[in-house]
Amino acid sequence: MAKLTLLGALLLYMTYTTNAATLWVPATPQAPQPYALKKGLGIPLPGGNTFPVTGNSSGGAFCILNTHAAGSGSGGIFPHVHKNTYETFYTVKGRVQLWGQNLDHFLANTSVQQTRILHAGDIGAIPRSTIHTFRLLEPDTQLTGVLVPGGFEEFFFHMDHLAPAPGTLPGAGGFDVTGLAAWDVYPQLDFVPRRDIVNGKAGPGNWYDGPNPLPRGVEGPVWVAKDYGSKFLVEGDGRYQISVPGGRKAPRLISAVATAFMVEEGQLEVVVEGYDAASLIDGDVVFVPGNVSFSYAATAEFTKLMYVTGGGQGMDQVLMEKGRAWDSAFYPTREAGPVKGTVRV
Repeated sequence: MAKLTLLGALLLYMTYTTNAATLWVPATPQAPQPYALKKGLGIPLPGGNTFPVTGNSSGGAFCILNTHAAGSGSGGIFPHVHKNTYETFYTVKGRVQLWGQNLDHFLANTSVQQTRILHAGDIGAIPRSTIHTFRLLEPDTQLTGVLVPGGFEEFFFHMDHLAPAPGTLPGAGGFDVTGLAAWDVYPQLDFVPRRDIVNGKAGPGNWYDGPNPLPRGVEGPVWVAKDYGSKFLVEGDGRYQISVPGGRKAPRLISAVATAFMVEEGQLEVVVEGYDAASLIDGDVVFVPGNVSFSYAATAEFTKLMYVTGGGQGMDQVLMEKGRAWDSAFYPTREAGPVKGTVRV
């Protein structure tokens, strides 16, 4: 029996009918459409960066940046703020150190700077108007960044084409810092990253020493250590089941917002209306525009994936609202009935 986890939801192996077109594409499209990309593909940039999803391909909803590079004990990008972009860091492999502090609180000296060392499976989220900087730490580190809304990738393309200039900032690729506001980048050179980290953290809040619940309001960085975040178990009601006998169809979903999955481990089968089933393994990415019918199911004993949306009433909201709080990192062993019908989220 195969299990899949997405915000605590589990799903079993299903079979599908064959349609007409393939989801697989060789490169990130320039306009919204359903598509799937193999690991490592996307719009490439120097330094081990690729964009499997961009503002153009997601209709402006979000972009996904995969960085696979060697770490360094020094350097990293200069401290800065985004006023219109929400940025999330997810460590896939190796270690990443991330610093953050609300800009207004920093200027008023009313809060404490925070930092965490993110291992594989850890998340650091940087809301708008939050000073942040980061660095890769391991010789082989892989980091996935999600930026909402889409379009911020244009800043990286801009950086790639600029020549070194006098008075540049470290970690900025040797370009002049003037005019960065046009790209929603506001350098904060008075921010000095703290170095007094103990047991992977510095500053208030739990890390691996306690639960990391999702906050209701956000005025600074959000930290979620692997398996220490809020978990929800969804079962019954014909939507998601703990287990389903082989041969049953997965429920059809129609989300009003754009959706992407990146498989972390296992194998995922996705069927989008009008396309053949696509079988994804570790590192593969699938994107589905809003209001397009699709289904997904695990085809390996255990499958884990990252779910991405640009906000709004997406699958994450529905799963949390329909699910129940679940404290364990393990799953129930009992089996539930078959999945039926079409589900709109």
